[in-house]
Amino acid sequence: MARPRVAIVGSVEQTRKLDPPLRQPEEAKRAAEQLGRELAEAGWDLTVYSADPDFVEADVVHGYVGSGKAVAASIQLRAPRGKGGSFDEMTGQADLFDVRSDSSRDWEVSFYRSLPQCDGILLIGGGRSTLVTGLIALTMCIPTVAVATFGGNAQKVWESLDKERNDATEEDVAAMANDWRESSAKRLVQSLDAQRKARQLRQQKDIRQQRARSRRALTSLVFSAVLLLAAIGTIVLAWGWRPGTAGSVFALIVVPVLAAAAGALIRTSLDAGQEWTRAAILGGAAGLIAGLLFVASQLIGAPNVLEASATQGVRRLLFFVLPIGFIAGLTFDAVYSRLRSADVSQVDTLDKLTKV
Repeated sequence: MARPRVAIVGSVEQTRKLDPPLRQPEEAKRAAEQLGRELAEAGWDLTVYSADPDFVEADVVHGYVGSGKAVAASIQLRAPRGKGGSFDEMTGQADLFDVRSDSSRDWEVSFYRSLPQCDGILLIGGGRSTLVTGLIALTMCIPTVAVATFGGNAQKVWESLDKERNDATEEDVAAMANDWRESSAKRLVQSLDAQRKARQLRQQKDIRQQRARSRRALTSLVFSAVLLLAAIGTIVLAWGWRPGTAGSVFALIVVPVLAAAAGALIRTSLDAGQEWTRAAILGGAAGLIAGLLFVASQLIGAPNVLEASATQGVRRLLFFVLPIGFIAGLTFDAVYSRLRSADVSQVDTLDKLTKV
């Protein structure tokens, strides 16, 4: 099983003017070492970007290696070629480091490119890049620990984290701002691990739901194909029935209903909908109304179309009501909107027909 990886970002250099200002920089450096030891104890790998002592990576790596729990290639150094520097621990323990030189000359490229590959982000102090990193982590729901007690832009990230916690609990957020104690490092690493596990559970739940939606969509499409085949089969059977019988009228009703239900199911699957039964019923009803309106319009022009004397009338109508029903089901929301907006008070056409 792959070990989790945390990106270390920040700076507690006393000469830097930050807003909010740094507090207790020497204590912050000791805290970074303690966090490094706890991360090694908890089985986390590190992603660091610079060996410059002005940044917290040097202190975290010092504590990480000093724990005696670091394993081979567990410290990944990502930086443009020749710009990452060299940690003191590389002398004699080079096997602990995995140097990933980036082809880009800009450190921002290798820096921001690595964040989505990390399972967590640890922020201490820091300036503008720390703030941007934290906001990216919150946006991407990457587990984040922003040590706010020492100030810097990690405090600003903590303020954002308090409003949008993602997978962090209220207790986790409070622990990031508490005064530093000997137990603080262990508590923050536990928070990072808990956030990671919560994120994994959420992602697994999303995957299961997506698979369930895919199965339902496939089932819906199969059922839609069955309905279409049933509608076509009804036309084939009706071709052998004698016009003017109950069977031919039944076919004129059933064919658009089946085709419309199929169209509604296809529409719902394309829209990633989930209420398949509701869609099929609404689509079938829309197809029934559309089919009956079409047949009614034909009866106005040819009143004898359903009688036995009109041998080919019903058979021809069936080939029209199937696509009409399918389109009505595919656009059933538009059908119902049109029906709701219809003004049945306009009876001029009926008056003219009755006077003829």
